[in-house]
Amino acid sequence: MAQDSELLVDADAVRQELDRIVSSKIFAAAKRSQMFLRFVVERSLADSAPKEFEVALEVFDRGGSYDPEIDATVRVEASRLRSRLREYYHTLGADDRILIDIPKGGYGAVFVSRRATTTSKAAMEDPLQSRPTMSDAADSQEASATFVRSDSVSASPPSGQAAPRIRLPSTKGSARWRIGSVIATTAIAGLLVLIVFWIARRKQQTAGPIRSLAVLPLQNLSGSAQEEYFADGMTDALITELAHTPNLRVVSRTSVMREKGSQKSLRQIASELDVDAVVEGSVVRSGDRIRITAQLIDVLDDRHLWAQSYEEQMTDILTLQDKIVREITFQTQAALAPNRERIPSGRVNPAAYDAYLRGLYFLNQRDIDKSVGYLERAVSLDSSYAAAYAGLAEALTTRGLGGGTAHLEEQSRALAAARRAIELDPESGEAYAALGLVEINYGKDWDAAGRDLEKGIALSPSNAMAEMQYSIYLDAMARPEDAVSHMRRALQLDPRSFLMNRHLGVALYFARHYDDALLFLRRALEIEPTRFRYAEPWISRSYEMAHRMDDAERIDLQDLSLSISDEKLAPLRRAYQSGGWKAYQRARIGLISGLPDNGCELYEIGESYMRLGDRARAFSSLARGIKAGCFWADSLPVDPLLDDIRDDPRFPALLKMAHLGNTSKAKPM
Repeated sequence: MAQDSELLVDADAVRQELDRIVSSKIFAAAKRSQMFLRFVVERSLADSAPKEFEVALEVFDRGGSYDPEIDATVRVEASRLRSRLREYYHTLGADDRILIDIPKGGYGAVFVSRRATTTSKAAMEDPLQSRPTMSDAADSQEASATFVRSDSVSASPPSGQAAPRIRLPSTKGSARWRIGSVIATTAIAGLLVLIVFWIARRKQQTAGPIRSLAVLPLQNLSGSAQEEYFADGMTDALITELAHTPNLRVVSRTSVMREKGSQKSLRQIASELDVDAVVEGSVVRSGDRIRITAQLIDVLDDRHLWAQSYEEQMTDILTLQDKIVREITFQTQAALAPNRERIPSGRVNPAAYDAYLRGLYFLNQRDIDKSVGYLERAVSLDSSYAAAYAGLAEALTTRGLGGGTAHLEEQSRALAAARRAIELDPESGEAYAALGLVEINYGKDWDAAGRDLEKGIALSPSNAMAEMQYSIYLDAMARPEDAVSHMRRALQLDPRSFLMNRHLGVALYFARHYDDALLFLRRALEIEPTRFRYAEPWISRSYEMAHRMDDAERIDLQDLSLSISDEKLAPLRRAYQSGGWKAYQRARIGLISGLPDNGCELYEIGESYMRLGDRARAFSSLARGIKAGCFWADSLPVDPLLDDIRDDPRFPALLKMAHLGNTSKAKPM
């Protein structure tokens, strides 16, 4: 009698494959994916595929309060893990005998044993999407593959015993049954081939336009590290120009610059930035000439859509930029704005362009004084350079808000620079965004700021900073949910930005979504841990409004400790321990009152009096803080901390003092 046939996969072979994967260069730096994969494989080998909640607790230390409706960590990391697995089997693991996959819809691992002498083309292209079929088993000369569910695998045996194996039942029956089975299998295989061919042709015929794009940092091939600013500036300039394209989401500079020098694959970068395509290339400057090489890659199917080298004199750099942008928009099938008749680029003074790029570089490095200096040099060298005026307006406003050495005297210069940029290029979204920034932070002309920011966004739909400023305007107009919507758009444009994550957290706090606010505020600190002083006050407030007073006190003390000694903070700790939150606020007033007068510290004292129910002193201190220029007053119409006094007849006077008297919707929420 014929022996039963067996197709075997053992747990040890799966673990060996797991070790190969996590030690590969694709996974080497991805510690979270390594932990995630090991956890789900071991659980699946133990016949216990994990649930999302278990993954959150065991792998990512999310704690018992984890809520998948709020926290998407597991789903995001699962997407990254699946992407890395696809990349591994597409490259390094193309010939591996065991395949490990985590199908969508759950977190259980699936194992595939391949014993092949010839690998099909489809499997080589993407082994995780090329599942074994009945036709694979029908032709033993080509391949034998077994698709093994995670619940079919046993855990490793005790020491000294044979490794467990998976036995698939043999097929017995008459020769007629076997012949019929082969015929049926062959027919099904033929049908599958036709279906796959039809789908491939259909996909090719109906391929739509690319809807999202990231311009990766251009490589500096000039042979000098001192030219890095030039390559970074050219990257920034291309992003800025592409941001004008409607129906094309272009990821902002802050997020893409984090990939500078990255060893990640293009597919992984695209997955993390959530884009369909990437532009990568290089720049070389030699004397008065510049050469840029760029290529556009559709990462969904790894197709090179376009590649080109351009060489021009430095005086024609703007024309060169326009050529590249128009070619990219054509290749992505995204139309340039129909009403956007840009002023001809013409020529630019090379020294002015160089100063402009240096100014952008230092603005992004948050060295504001140097940025202002270079941008002023750019406009002095070329008084018709609209982009340089727009950059100067932004830099002056940033410095006036405390980023450098100057203060309110910057207002007239910033306003003049923004208006000159618009005069030179009426279709510049960046110029209108810069003007709106000035109008919000200096003139408090909210009506004008709203109009100019809306126009800036219309002209430059991928301008994340304009979206963020517009959300500030919307909160000042008592429209917190609309503000959240625009901040979500800003974050989509700049997902790895500390500022965008932080301000989405603030907008969610104003909209009374405290758990969501905490999620994005923490995410901001994960991106830039050293900037905690810009996030911690909002984290403490979110805890307070969520009635988590222990956490609110802990974070507030942490924030105060940046500028106040532990010895002086000790009375606050004792007050909270003995008398709770109100006692803590009394002690806090005593501490802050002893510091030099500062607009926002006066405003904080008013908030503490409000918490104590002392409205008279609360209104007095808030008013003093507003007169001293505290920017927190912009949130008067929406800050939930002020809900208890918003119906007070004295509240409209505060709004008027903060130039928010036209906020008719500023009422208890």
